[in-house]
Amino acid sequence: MKIHPFIFSNNPNYRLSRHAVFWFLWIVYYALMSAIVMEPRWGFGKSFFAAFVEVAETTPLDMCFCYFIIYYLFPKFLHKGRYAGMLFLWLLASLAFILFYYLNAKYVVPHIRGLFGMKLEVGSYKLYPSDFFLLFSQINMEGCVAASIKLGKLYYIKQQELDLLEQEKLKLKPDEEKAIQPAFLTDLLTRMEIIANERPLVAAQSMKKIRHLLLYILYENTSSKVPLRKEIELLQQYIDLEKLTAEKEIRVNCSVHGSFANETIASFIILPLVENAFKQLCSYAIKEPMLNIIIAVQNEVINIKLAWTKPIETSSLTNGRNVILQNISRRLKLIYPESHELKMMIETEKIFIDLNIKLKKAVN
Repeated sequence: MKIHPFIFSNNPNYRLSRHAVFWFLWIVYYALMSAIVMEPRWGFGKSFFAAFVEVAETTPLDMCFCYFIIYYLFPKFLHKGRYAGMLFLWLLASLAFILFYYLNAKYVVPHIRGLFGMKLEVGSYKLYPSDFFLLFSQINMEGCVAASIKLGKLYYIKQQELDLLEQEKLKLKPDEEKAIQPAFLTDLLTRMEIIANERPLVAAQSMKKIRHLLLYILYENTSSKVPLRKEIELLQQYIDLEKLTAEKEIRVNCSVHGSFANETIASFIILPLVENAFKQLCSYAIKEPMLNIIIAVQNEVINIKLAWTKPIETSSLTNGRNVILQNISRRLKLIYPESHELKMMIETEKIFIDLNIKLKKAVN
């Protein structure tokens, strides 16, 4: 799937350009509608240019109202299920902006009309009930348009992400050509069948963690973003399971730094990176396999560094397992376009992965 960067990218150039195009078309549309109404008295040309200036002059008010809805009410209220509070603040904002529009029509518009020879006495505008309801419906129509565009984009992106995850979740049997994100569950359960007979105590310790991972993967991570704290907990449980059930002992050093209590991240970004490292280590014939994981969160940016040992003679990732990295890269481009950096380096005895994500710069 290809997402056009002009519509979805968070790159400042794309973002400013699409907002500028939207608001320019907005001004032209309302100028045309107003010119059609005023044409019988003043002519279309004069009416259009006067209306264009009037609409352009009030567009900052429209922008404030619309951005208040999509960048404040949505994240603070809608996404948290606080619907009553959102509706109350929406209504309050509507009344406030109606007052601004009334004052503008009463004291500013006459001066604009005067520039085009369309005489209108300053202060003559009166807000009748019919005008009040017209303004109320107009400004809320504007808010609904902005909200619809925002929700439509979020829905489209979320559907693409869910389709991608669904395809991966349905493929429970790992494949040499198609690596999937939750495939580790099948690997772990297969190992558990063997361990249950040979080391029943280890199996008893592992089953609770496997159950928790399964429930989280199937039911709890269905939102577009999940708490980063949950993903860290999931990662730590997965590491414990791998260490308990691996056929050979793998030394794992994992450290987490920074404050991430209030941060969110797209699901299945961190864990597949570590899963890929474990698959590599299990594939290699190394006497002392080691995996280092460092996760740091600072200024709403998460940095994930992985380094694991490999045989000197191995020059690339084994058996095409880098398909996992390709899947991760696809999801990062989908959810964090222009807001992440994924690097992989292969040295003589180690493989390094370095991932940076701007957590607040997901697709809008």
